[in-house]
Amino acid sequence: MPIGFHRDEAFLGYNAYSLYRTGRDMTGKFLPVHLESFLYSPAGYSYASIPFIAIFGLIPFSVRFASAFFGSLTILITFFLARELFLDKKFNDQLGLASAFFLAISPWHINLSRTATENTLVVFFIAAGVLLFFLWVKNRRWVYLLASFASFGITIGIYQAPRVFLLFFIPLLLFLFRKEVKMRTLISVVGLFIVVILFPLVAILKSPTLSLRIRTVSIFASSDTQLILDEQIREDGQFSRFTRFFHNKLASYGVEVLSNYFDHFSYRFLFTEHVLPMRYRIPGSGLVYLFELPLLLFGAWKLMQKNPKAAVFLFGWIAIAPVGSALTFDDIPNLQRTLLMFPAISIVSSYGFVSFFNFFPRFSRIIAVGSGMIVTWSMFIYLHQYYVHGIVHRPWYRQEGYRELVVKVNTLLPSYQKAIITNRETAPTIFFLFYVRFDPVAFQHVANVSMLRDFDRVGFANYEFSQEECPLRDVASSGGIVGTTGKKGTLYVNSGLCKDMKYGRLLSEVRRSDNSLVFKLYDFE
Repeated sequence: MPIGFHRDEAFLGYNAYSLYRTGRDMTGKFLPVHLESFLYSPAGYSYASIPFIAIFGLIPFSVRFASAFFGSLTILITFFLARELFLDKKFNDQLGLASAFFLAISPWHINLSRTATENTLVVFFIAAGVLLFFLWVKNRRWVYLLASFASFGITIGIYQAPRVFLLFFIPLLLFLFRKEVKMRTLISVVGLFIVVILFPLVAILKSPTLSLRIRTVSIFASSDTQLILDEQIREDGQFSRFTRFFHNKLASYGVEVLSNYFDHFSYRFLFTEHVLPMRYRIPGSGLVYLFELPLLLFGAWKLMQKNPKAAVFLFGWIAIAPVGSALTFDDIPNLQRTLLMFPAISIVSSYGFVSFFNFFPRFSRIIAVGSGMIVTWSMFIYLHQYYVHGIVHRPWYRQEGYRELVVKVNTLLPSYQKAIITNRETAPTIFFLFYVRFDPVAFQHVANVSMLRDFDRVGFANYEFSQEECPLRDVASSGGIVGTTGKKGTLYVNSGLCKDMKYGRLLSEVRRSDNSLVFKLYDFE
């Protein structure tokens, strides 16, 4: 679980396999920091997957293992992080355990930790960096500070979101704890921030290739906001003198960014199933349990009363997390890019729970029994939705069917000269590379000589990938069906949406877990 294996997971996995076998990614780049085949996204997750691919082989389980591994470690880190944050408090052990528990059972964290997604690694290293920073403040040992910034810096090579997050988050840390360190030391820390964080970010933004992914999903890359602005300017008509005052890019894009930002704090996003991307949606389940809503509100209130410094830190952490996502236009609000906020959310929830529990000591047993029943019931509802409904709920967003397709094509292919496969679903090249475990050296040669830099459909071996939904189809004229586009000796894979044909012979079909038809395999005789 989850059923299906998304193209992003396959790209991360096959690049890891290529790095493990050859020291180069699938395009032939030696120990790259960014993956050209994956829109120059950071390569950190692929490197983290290498040990598990070496142990288990190239299978979805091994590619997802890094996410599950670091996601599990984040639970432990959150325990110590909560204890260090409230070290002077009477109930810091309770807060640590409650924080770890809320993170461990979180639908948000469980969902992403079971897929190959870079965010779970980023959350671990961010939380570890904060913990090490607290240990440095307490012990004044530079090894903790250097390890803290190393942990923060690693995230830049894993995912895009921390590149914006750290620009605001580290200054927040330095501001809140400026009184605990000497001015000379603080200046040294600022210098470390500039060297470890700012310099790499500037280099990335200046590079046309390394910044490609950022520019591709940026809100400024979408024409929608500009089209609305142009429409408003045209509609102003005779009031053209005031047009630029009311309708300008600063106002239009500012409104769009603010709308995106606050969508990440909406009830609809956090507590219902209306989250994006669609492939992570679990029907009837939100990212956060509904019982946590009063705990978050109560915890926020008690924090501001009892520990305002911790309140500013945790609220700042949560507030900064969606900034990067707000600057994009696709899949908003986005649960991947904003998972960064979750350790802070679990700590605030735990503070509310522990405060409420200790606020009524006479009723502690009743509260314990009642809360235990509510939490258990909520967990079982989520697990039911995840393991039962999640299997068949809109599986087309998870590219289900490619594993079975590769098996069927390879079983039939010895009888044909080549196979022509539609790319109607998405990126067929990477799935055939992945499930065939195609030799990375051989594909690197193909990638080097290919003029096509769209690695979703680069052909190799006996596989050819077509942009047509129906590579094999009947040819009609005024007199009816007169022929077909097919050639003898070729195996064709059409989309499941294609109509049946007069001249094509249907060999097999591939269906999803909800029984919807995804692929049809044909030949022509």
